[in-house]
Amino acid sequence: MTSNSTLNQKVRLCTHTEVVIHKLNSAITAACDATFQVSRPGKCVSKERSVPWWTSDLTILRKKALALRRRYQRTKMDANLQHERRLLYLECSRLYQAKLREEKLKSWKDFCSSTESSNPWNAVYRYAAGKLRSKPTLSTLKANNNTYTSDSQSTTNQLMDDWMILSLKTARTAIQYITNTPGSK
Repeated sequence: MTSNSTLNQKVRLCTHTEVVIHKLNSAITAACDATFQVSRPGKCVSKERSVPWWTSDLTILRKKALALRRRYQRTKMDANLQHERRLLYLECSRLYQAKLREEKLKSWKDFCSSTESSNPWNAVYRYAAGKLRSKPTLSTLKANNNTYTSDSQSTTNQLMDDWMILSLKTARTAIQYITNTPGSK
């Protein structure tokens, strides 16, 4: 008997399907953790904005609005000049806030329209990083004959059938892994 058929037989005879599924999910999560690089910012704070919607126009508008606010707040003697500078500051601040909302909305629309088509691993990364609120359960898979699995046992069987095209070394590792599962002996 070959290693692939031995592995396939052990999986099919296993009575603890949920344990095997949990170990398979753990193995996939560990592989994702080892593969995906997660960068964590250090203590140094970058001068550039880290949000995807920030632009150089927003930087210019923000600096201009803050400069006009400082100018308005420092005007003490002349009430007319203070009122004029207040109006300039408020107008620039409104323009800045409007541009900020526009850029955020534009970025959000771009993200929503391009995420699934350009990055199919997005959901896998969120799951592996623990950023999903509810853990997805493996429910159905499409088999080679265009049918769908109906329960976790048939889903596990389908996964194992599809993944039986492993190298001999990987198959031996999997056999050792499954033989250490309680209830599979």
